[in-house]
Amino acid sequence: MAKYNWENLLTTNPVKLLHRWRSYRQGDSGDMYVDFLIKFFLAITVVATLSGFFNIFIQHQHVVFLTKRVTRALEISGQNDAAITALFNKMRDELRMVGAYYTVSDVSYIQGNKIQLRDTFTVTVRYPLYLQVVMPLGAAITIPFTLEVRLPGMSEVFWR
Repeated sequence: MAKYNWENLLTTNPVKLLHRWRSYRQGDSGDMYVDFLIKFFLAITVVATLSGFFNIFIQHQHVVFLTKRVTRALEISGQNDAAITALFNKMRDELRMVGAYYTVSDVSYIQGNKIQLRDTFTVTVRYPLYLQVVMPLGAAITIPFTLEVRLPGMSEVFWR
């Protein structure tokens, strides 16, 4: 089987790759053709795995956006009530983030669920995800993990 130089793959002119493909098809021995197919399927596997990573970056942006909105709503309203939960649920459904949930921590409530002026709190949004790593023979490895974003906030409401 022919040895392959990966550096040439990155620096090779696409026209030369086309001529190489034609020479593979026209060769008498099938070794070069089989070698090309193996490399082609490996390249497809790498692209499929990288597309899975791209999805994780997009989901992370969604979690950050959701955390910022919930934190800002808590700062403005000054209380952790059903309106905040409804906002979170509405945005979670719009972003199709099934399984995401939020918690408010490091907070001292007064009169039930109210946060006094200039009291700080932390909003944490967690979203469980699965990364699928595609293997060359078609099988996939699934790796579960949780995206977690924490954002501090400060109440802007004075409660008497």
